[in-house]
Amino acid sequence: MVEAPILDKDEYKIGEVCDIAAVKPFVLRYWETEFTELAPAKGAGGQRTYTRDDVRLILRIKQLLYEERFTVAGAKKRLAEEAGAPPAEKPPRLDTAPPDQVERRNRVLDDVRQEIENVVKLLR
Repeated sequence: MVEAPILDKDEYKIGEVCDIAAVKPFVLRYWETEFTELAPAKGAGGQRTYTRDDVRLILRIKQLLYEERFTVAGAKKRLAEEAGAPPAEKPPRLDTAPPDQVERRNRVLDDVRQEIENVVKLLR
């Protein structure tokens, strides 16, 4: 598929956007779940209505993913950088395992470490 030019309109239906961006509708729907900036309005019948800015964003997402070979996570980060948003901080990791399970895992790891050391001694 070859990209079509952006028409001089205020609103676009999903089929028109698919023609402009040369992607399938399921791709646009997937991108909507991944990129929070992409949130087309939905009419009474559930039909998505995209703005000209939405179409530009879709073309940028496509460029990042298809041409520049970014991952979805990388494309999200790049879009945030381009928008001037501060980089998202990773939430602190919480160990949800109960202490007895952590102790058990540590004992197993110690046993495995000891076995590996024994094998290394045998190989010398």
